[in-house]
Amino acid sequence: MIDRRSLLGAAAAALPLVGRAQAAAPIRIGTILPVSGFGASYAAIYKTALELAVLDVNGSGGINGRPLELTVEDDQFQAAQSVMLFRKLAGNGAVTVFGPLSGTSWESVAPLANQMKMPAICWTALKSGVSARPYALRIHPPNDTMIPEGLAEFRKLYPNVRRVAVAGDEQEATGSEGIQLFQSAAKEQGLQVVTVSTFQTRTTDFSAAAIKIRSANPDALFSSALGAPTLGLLKELETQGFDKLILCDASVWAGGFIQTVGSAGRNVHDIGFATNEPKPGDAKYNAFVERYLKRSAETTNLPQPANVCNTSLAYDAVMLMADLLRKGGVGPATTNEQMREIVKNGLGSLRGYDGINKVSLRKSGDGHIQGHLLKADVQQKIWRFALPPEQRINKPAAAAAA
Repeated sequence: MIDRRSLLGAAAAALPLVGRAQAAAPIRIGTILPVSGFGASYAAIYKTALELAVLDVNGSGGINGRPLELTVEDDQFQAAQSVMLFRKLAGNGAVTVFGPLSGTSWESVAPLANQMKMPAICWTALKSGVSARPYALRIHPPNDTMIPEGLAEFRKLYPNVRRVAVAGDEQEATGSEGIQLFQSAAKEQGLQVVTVSTFQTRTTDFSAAAIKIRSANPDALFSSALGAPTLGLLKELETQGFDKLILCDASVWAGGFIQTVGSAGRNVHDIGFATNEPKPGDAKYNAFVERYLKRSAETTNLPQPANVCNTSLAYDAVMLMADLLRKGGVGPATTNEQMREIVKNGLGSLRGYDGINKVSLRKSGDGHIQGHLLKADVQQKIWRFALPPEQRINKPAAAAAA
């Protein structure tokens, strides 16, 4: 799926006074999204944010006069497809690739980026320890910080929880790691893990998993899986009469989960750093939310209001690359190889980025943004912060410094 005409056309309309910029050769960038299949809602929300960033870059004169040209490729949430499409985008002259989304795909693409000397910036993916500088940088915090941070606030809000069950997708890299991280974080919080229930990414019958969880009689369930299997598990638990607190990792923060969970989400909590709610005193974030919701309503078929979640970080990823190219002195004659080198050098030395989000960078090549506990508002179909600002825990997890 290629968005060249729409984005470059919009840029041309926005720049009547910079004809020379529009005549300059475009800078090609690409993104790998699950446009079709069960992850399509993830693709729709992020594509909207990426398009906003491209329009803003082109609307302000491009990269020293050269407009961005975005190509969208569909990996259907398949790691093998992600690898193939990464190679395709590199061969077609992309200067930077944004994504792919899942931990399994990022684990495969990050080392490939270094082998091919092709910059990749990930704004999602939760499995820790798989980014690979200097060519592959993830500005999103992985689960090794998000889960401990979110669980600390969960314990603060629900101090009477003692016994917990852990469930997750053992097939997907993020889910497999999340199962282990939830167990270790629970023990650090003094909680007893009474059972662990695992399943596969495309499981459709969750009756056995739900029976195992319900039979253990936990006070709460901790779950790590993508939106579709998590939704299936929670619907089955609801059918079986399970009415306990639920804490999911950030895999369900994005996408259409919050729009479709319905009554099965009445006890659901998640971990994240942004919601549809305005942030007091944060004009940049609030302006982005307003624009994002408007564009999403105009250009997607997503239920409204769209889930803002971490879409601002997708926007930041494009703006980060644009900043690096501008500072690197890109001009009309700068080749793709030279631009890739500029981006690589910038990513390799980056210690943080202050965009819509303030991101600090770990030595591992992963970002850190403080994670907080979220609560599903099933009536409004949005996430809300579970604690007021003054009660949130803002001391980063120890792993954030690693």
